[in-house]
Amino acid sequence: MSYAGFTEKSLMSCRIFAIIAGICAPMSTAITSVLSVLMLVAWLLSGEVSSSLKRAVAQPAGKMLLLFFAWLIIGTFYAPTPVGEKFTTLLSWKKLLYAFVLLGLFYRESWQRWFIESYFIVMLEGVIVSTVLWFIKLPIRYQEEAGIFMSNHSAQSLAFVAAILCSLFLWQHVSSTKKWLLLASISLFLFNIFFISASRSGYIALPIALGFSLLCFYGYKKLPLILTGIAALLCVVLLTSSTVQQGIKLAVEQKMNYQVSENPTSIGIRVIFAQNTWELIQQQPVLGYGTSAFKTTYTPHAAKKYQDWRGDPATDPHNQYLFILLENGVVGLLLFLAYIATAVYQGLKQPPFGVMAASFLLAITAVSLFSSNFKTFPEGFLLAFFMGILLARQVVLPSKAASE
Repeated sequence: MSYAGFTEKSLMSCRIFAIIAGICAPMSTAITSVLSVLMLVAWLLSGEVSSSLKRAVAQPAGKMLLLFFAWLIIGTFYAPTPVGEKFTTLLSWKKLLYAFVLLGLFYRESWQRWFIESYFIVMLEGVIVSTVLWFIKLPIRYQEEAGIFMSNHSAQSLAFVAAILCSLFLWQHVSSTKKWLLLASISLFLFNIFFISASRSGYIALPIALGFSLLCFYGYKKLPLILTGIAALLCVVLLTSSTVQQGIKLAVEQKMNYQVSENPTSIGIRVIFAQNTWELIQQQPVLGYGTSAFKTTYTPHAAKKYQDWRGDPATDPHNQYLFILLENGVVGLLLFLAYIATAVYQGLKQPPFGVMAASFLLAITAVSLFSSNFKTFPEGFLLAFFMGILLARQVVLPSKAASE
């Protein structure tokens, strides 16, 4: 086999591993981890590392990813933590580096379409399995309701939100007959998000992702119709879904009673995290306390104030922006927001795949007000592969002769 042939096979293997890893991300951390390593090995063996990195750096989103990650590394130098903790925290952000690598590899629309179609087919099979499990009332995940078969209910809901975005793309490329099949598929995804899963993340992410993508695909003239349609959908869901009703009721009760609750609750603990984290941020706002410093800084502060569960140690405030503010300061948060804004802008400039990436990114950005989705494994990897694959664009690299 020639060197050129080996390079092409290595790159193809790399892309196949990436596509499968992106699909598996919300379902299995073990499989995703193995596939991610295989992807990197194939990429390193291809001999195209330099050119793919140049393609990634040439893209606006790639530049901002590097800047933000560089600031995370700088933050390790002034964090009052052991080297091991610094390395562990940096590793939790590795999803951003995967997205960066993919930006330089998936620059052809045929590969991006391959990912979309593969992802949709697997998620359609998944939503059918989930619906059957829910119908027969068979829970298969520990501490999860019937119908949840992925890593957790949040990951499953967000995975199906991404599948709906894939449906919108496919809608524009199929016959009228197949559009009815797509409508049935979308209905199943919506039913799962709002009637089976108890994840409030899905309730927030879906209208944002759906509204933004429809606006981009059909233009501002359709804005009143889009807003009316989404509002009608949410009203129907709110009136008919006991799962949504109970989720909202529980959230309100937990918010009202967090000060007198004897045990931590999902909402109550987030309120306590936010209060304590904000107090610490105000003391050192510009640079923060350093990458990996959250637990070291938060734990003694909370322990001084409370004698019950409110004073327990924590490694994350369940708010991505507060986490970045505490560890990396205003500088880190601005760089992070700049990455999001740049990625959205790049996505808008390269429809349809870039629009899908931007829509999903905005949805995760909103959900991350209540969780650290950019860092958690299932959601973080799903976002990284979704962004890296669909946001990538063709970049003309200067030839050796031209550079000379």
